[in-house]
Amino acid sequence: MHSDAYPSMDLARKACKDLLCDACKGFPSLSRVSLQLSLLCLLSLVFGSCSLHRYQGPEDQLYIGVKSIEVVDKPGGSYADHAIGEAEEKLNYAPNGSIFGSSSLRWPLPLMSPYLYMRFSSDSTFIARVLRRFTSKPVWMREVSPSLRAKVAQQTLREHGYLSATVRSEILPQPKDSLQARVSYQMQLGPLYLLDSVTYFPRVYTSKGRYFEHGSVSELQKGTPFSMEILERDRNAISTYLRQFGYYYLKPDYISYQADTLMKPQHVALRTVLAETTPMDALRQWKIGRVQLRLMGRESDGGSVVANDSLALSDSIMLYYRDKTLVRPAVLRTRIRMKEGEIYRHKDEERTLSALTNLGAFSSVEFYFAKREEAAVSPDSLVTVLAADSLGDNPHPAFTMQPDTMRTLDVTILLRPDKPWSTYLGAAFMRKSTSYIGPGISASIERSNLFGGGERLTANVYGSYEWQTGRSPVAGSSISINSYQLGGDIGITFPFILFPGWINNYYKYPTSTSFKVGMQGINHAQYYTLRSLAFTMDYSFQPSSRWSHRLSPLSLNYTQLTRTTARFDKLLQENPALGLSLRNQFIPKVGYYFTYTRHKEDSPHFFQIFGEVSEAGNLANGLMAAFGRPYNETKTMLGVPFAQFVKASMDLRYSWRIDRNQTIATRLATGAIYSFGNASTAPYIEQYYVGGANSIRAFTVRSIGPGRFRTQEESAYSFMDRVGEMKLEGNVEYRGRLFGDCYGAVFLDAGNIWLLRRDPDRPGASLGELASLSEFARQIAVGTGVGVRYDLSFLVVRFDVGIGLHLPYETSRKGWYNIPRFRDALGLHLAIGYPF
Repeated sequence: MHSDAYPSMDLARKACKDLLCDACKGFPSLSRVSLQLSLLCLLSLVFGSCSLHRYQGPEDQLYIGVKSIEVVDKPGGSYADHAIGEAEEKLNYAPNGSIFGSSSLRWPLPLMSPYLYMRFSSDSTFIARVLRRFTSKPVWMREVSPSLRAKVAQQTLREHGYLSATVRSEILPQPKDSLQARVSYQMQLGPLYLLDSVTYFPRVYTSKGRYFEHGSVSELQKGTPFSMEILERDRNAISTYLRQFGYYYLKPDYISYQADTLMKPQHVALRTVLAETTPMDALRQWKIGRVQLRLMGRESDGGSVVANDSLALSDSIMLYYRDKTLVRPAVLRTRIRMKEGEIYRHKDEERTLSALTNLGAFSSVEFYFAKREEAAVSPDSLVTVLAADSLGDNPHPAFTMQPDTMRTLDVTILLRPDKPWSTYLGAAFMRKSTSYIGPGISASIERSNLFGGGERLTANVYGSYEWQTGRSPVAGSSISINSYQLGGDIGITFPFILFPGWINNYYKYPTSTSFKVGMQGINHAQYYTLRSLAFTMDYSFQPSSRWSHRLSPLSLNYTQLTRTTARFDKLLQENPALGLSLRNQFIPKVGYYFTYTRHKEDSPHFFQIFGEVSEAGNLANGLMAAFGRPYNETKTMLGVPFAQFVKASMDLRYSWRIDRNQTIATRLATGAIYSFGNASTAPYIEQYYVGGANSIRAFTVRSIGPGRFRTQEESAYSFMDRVGEMKLEGNVEYRGRLFGDCYGAVFLDAGNIWLLRRDPDRPGASLGELASLSEFARQIAVGTGVGVRYDLSFLVVRFDVGIGLHLPYETSRKGWYNIPRFRDALGLHLAIGYPF
């Protein structure tokens, strides 16, 4: 349909433009005629989505997406799937109106946006400028260039070892409008070429009695695919390894490969050689000479500064600065991991960079290495020789097996100061799984390099106001609970471990000691007011990329229930255990937390463990018992009872990437907390619960458990009873790409919580009341569901619909599927990030 065939539409457009111009001049009041013109304007814009033809050149076609990508004789296996996936990335291109980045699916009226852009492209009014900002240019076929994309995709397949692969493109005009067209692609991979033989580097001298054996560490083995990715990883591995042994100037680009595909069909004979342009400096070892640090000016001030003073940090390390050193000299000295006379090692450079950066005092840290001028080296000691090339007549440089006389590198490190103060202000409107909604605000201020040793001082204040929406599931009455939360904290973090003997053990990754004091007040209208004061001390260190640890030798939390209403007092009388968990108390806690992650970049498997082992009150109770106080007597600190418990938790996560579009993710979470001695009930904030957007998604937070317990009369605060001392939860989720950046999910969640001791006020809640394994299985709540994820790499927005299958307690419906009404078994969750 061409809109120029309708004269009335041109009149509508003109009227629309006049109306918009009048609006820009002062937004006059709309009369009846104005409303009619507005309606005509809207209709014009809707039908105007067909009118991009006037903006097309004589050779232009409007690109409206990919019709199909066909793979002829598709090979099986994950390797072929990976190669096809990378090739498809080169072919996919989103048209106007794309749904979540899809190259083929579009929203209704997809050309509305480009029409508005072109319609007002030459208009200088305010509204026109706003429209151009929120609309997009038309995507023309010449910009997409299907033939060029096909060539790039073809080259991608050949780089993965499909050396005879072909990719063809075809432009398919629309039958009803030849000025719009889709694109169809056809890929034919052909045979996969494999390595038949590999000639490695001769062994390379690294240190006395030690040599680098290329073949023992290389991925290039007979029978593996001939892939540019593997070759690139191999040359990077060679360079990285030898740079740990002084070969500073050896770059991956100096390592090349010669391939022969004629010796055996569909096979490659490969030889590793050094490029002809490899300089002599890249083939000899280097040692560290003098190290100098230069404190520069801030980039905002021009970046350069002339030093007027210097200070020797050691015999070989000099600091040049102007007026002040910014960081204490002793701190800087311990961060320099490169020592004069020692062989250059890339890991020492990385550790120095990490140690200086983690101080938080510098906006940038730059390294410059310079060759020291020395006496000429005897030709007999040169590390390079010319080796005859068996695949040609051109000679190539090569390593010898003899050690060379090391040359010296002087190091200059440029340090640019960072701004000492930074601030943050944030606001949000939240909706929680407990049906609470409301606004929140937070503000923070940070002072870096507080005492000249990289210390960081932070102060935060926050507040929120919430109210609960919905209706009571029993009486049908409105639930009206308002609450507000106010709090703040102040903390200081040191970029090292404050233990004797550990002060110089800086890891490659951030290491810190932190102290924090925080206060918080929670007011639930009609129920209670709770205040808390907390002090924590943490040691955090990460010795490797897989392991990270946090040790909390002291965490002291004081909670005080300052106000209760008659309604809440009645609730506590009906549930004494809840009253004990919410009473005024100290929680003197010691904890150890760790994370272990195992994942290789090219592996489809991902494994991660989170663990916690903690205790509270045992040391204090033991000391008091040693001085004659009865062990089981309730003891106090400053007149307030303190909690005593041991706690252990574990969260295991495993995911398997089936192919580029499909993943199966699993999680198993368990934990237990046991109170004894000074307290028979664990603090409320330490107990477990299930349900919600990141747990069993068919149920809201704290809506099931513990065990088969179910309160006789539901109320707005029934969820407070649904905490336990042991947790077991499992989740399985299948994730698959739907289109573009949009993924779908199907999941199954199961789990529950239990008490470790019997509670007469919560019958059926404890593990001790289980009579058999089958009864335990019946107390596992089960839910399934589906979800949608919009994955932008840096942000994941997900929407899940959970469907309950089994409740852990008896209902009016018999059998394993015991959900009385289907609508009561639905849980809707809008959240940020993956659930696990």
